[in-house]
Amino acid sequence: MRRIKNFLLIMLFNDMIMKTKIKVITMLTVLLSCMSANAQVSVNGIKVFSKLTKNEVFEKFGQPAEYEIQDSGDNGVDEWYHYGENLLHFNENYFIGFSICDKSFVVNLDGLERDVKVGDKLSVLEPLETHYMDWFEKDWYCVCFEDEQVIIKVNNGVITCISFSTDSSMGWYDHEN
Repeated sequence: MRRIKNFLLIMLFNDMIMKTKIKVITMLTVLLSCMSANAQVSVNGIKVFSKLTKNEVFEKFGQPAEYEIQDSGDNGVDEWYHYGENLLHFNENYFIGFSICDKSFVVNLDGLERDVKVGDKLSVLEPLETHYMDWFEKDWYCVCFEDEQVIIKVNNGVITCISFSTDSSMGWYDHEN
């Protein structure tokens, strides 16, 4: 009887270990797929969701004309770097949003062999393979990837502004600009 009890305990223990291994593997797979899905957009070669300190932002993008910081408690510390008509938004040092409205910065979208910048014709986006591309408002065009949206302001077929924000940074950019 004792042998059967030990055998059952060993089987139960092995089953628990196997389930834990499967959970860990599943969690890592989901994490890696999310990381790869979130690496589709970059500004001047810096991918969104990259982690940069204030000094690293200065090194990569230069000294901003204006810098704002706000500790929002549960949502962490937000930092906004203003470069003329451009804005970069970080939360807890993670690059979570931007608005590029002049030719000082370039945006790269996976699927394009070239960078996109203000002044380009909207037709530069034609090679993109996205889940969704469409007008969502007069002069505003939406490019949707798996988990990301890039919003592009267009005037007479020419790109005048490119913006991106995560769900946590919604509202940081006033679309009337």
